[in-house]
Parts: sequence; C-alpha cells; structure tokens
Amino acid sequence: MRACIVHKPDSANVAREVLEFLKKLGVSAEIIEDWRLAKDFDFIVSVGGDGTILRLLQFIETKTPPIFGINTGKVGLLTHCDRDFGKHLLKAIEEFETEEFMRIECAVDGERLLALNEIAILTAKPARMINVQVFVDGTKVEDIRCDGMLFSTPIGSTAYALSTGGPVIDPSVDSMLIVPVAPFKLGWKPWVVHADRVIEAKVDSEAFVVADGHKVVSADKDSKIVLKKSNASVVFFKVENRIGKIVEKLRLIR
Repeated sequence: MRACIVHKPDSANVAREVLEFLKKLGVSAEIIEDWRLAKDFDFIVSVGGDGTILRLLQFIETKTPPIFGINTGKVGLLTHCDRDFGKHLLKAIEEFETEEFMRIECAVDGERLLALNEIAILTAKPARMINVQVFVDGTKVEDIRCDGMLFSTPIGSTAYALSTGGPVIDPSVDSMLIVPVAPFKLGWKPWVVHADRVIEAKVDSEAFVVADGHKVVSADKDSKIVLKKSNASVVFFKVENRIGKIVEKLRLIR
C-alpha cells in the first residue's frame, strides 16, 4: 500500500509526524511537492484545512484515491481529525471504509473547471453588479442582477453558499444548489435541483468563473457557461456521522 502526504506550508512538522507514523505501520509513504502525482497513490493524507483539500483537488481531474484530512486550520468541515491524528488515521487504514461525493464540472467556452464545493460566477468589476440568467435543462429559472451566482454541491452548501443565505443540504442528497450573491431583488429564493440536470448560465458583462476559490476563468456576454455533475467524484475515508460532523463544525462559526 502506497500513501502520499500533502500539506500547507505551515504544517510541515505535522506532515513529517504523519510520515513516521505511516512508516511504523508498514505503509510505504512519502511527502510530495508535486500534487499532480497524488492520483497515483492508494490513499492521500492532507495536512492543513479545507482549503488544502480544495487546492489538492484542482490537481486531480479524475476520481480521487481516498483522502484523509488532518485539520491544522480553523473549521475543517472536510477533515477527519485535528492534530492528534494517531487513533483516527489508524482506524481509517485498518477499516478502509470510504464515502464518495460529487463534484460539479463547468465548461466556459470549452475550458473545464472542477469543484467539490462550488462554482462561483462573480462580477469582474467590484461594486458593479452583473445580470445573470440561469437555465435548467433549457428552462429559464432565474434572471437577476447581483454580485454573482453560486452553483454548489451538497457538501459545498456549508461553504460560500451558506454565507449567502443558502440552505444546508444533506451531503447524501444527489443535488445542486443555485444561490445568488448579494441579489438586487426582494424575496429571492435558492433553487435545489437534481444533480442530473444540466445548467447553463449567461452574463451581460465581464465576469470571473471560479472553482472552489482556486482556478479562475474569464467570461463575458458571449460566453457559454455550462454546469453539470462530474464523473470525477471525490473519495474520502468515511466519517461515521457526517450530519453530526457538520453540526459540530458549524457551531464553531461565530
């Protein structure tokens, strides 16, 4: 069994502790700097926070090996434990139970983006709204002036989408969430649609399309922006009570 370890810059010491721990278990492990290689290992240990995992996923465009997250950041909704990782990582390796979550795939004029949390369409000019039209399977469901529009997975509903007033969605529900950012409209409501729907968005001026806060592509009024469920899912070592984990972590947000 081969494992790789990725880490954010200030967590190198914890990463080395993980390396020694895995070697004592007889696991062939290494800390990698080129995160594009992570897809070739049997499992991945990410040392950092949710941002570290989201950054890692930008380097893996296929279904991922199982990921185990050690939180050295703040909230850590996607992680499995904090710095005292020993018993948790041991249990994960011994049982090797996993769970799978969808990603959203977005094509902008032919360029592909992948997101575990959300695809965000945001105005390219701060303090200037854009008009966003949203079509679901060809039917226009929204036409609104706003700072942007979010297209979120269920597991991403606790991220950017939550801060814009969207609902928390059970990660096991096969769906996509559509929620505007700072809409200029009274009484707006988010949309939750089945994950098999194909969504198209159109903007009336310059915008940025952003995948999980990392990869950014420019768009304009002539751009074709198409979103759908990706086949490149993300595999995590199983969390025993995912809903309980969400509740626990959301209590930390003040």
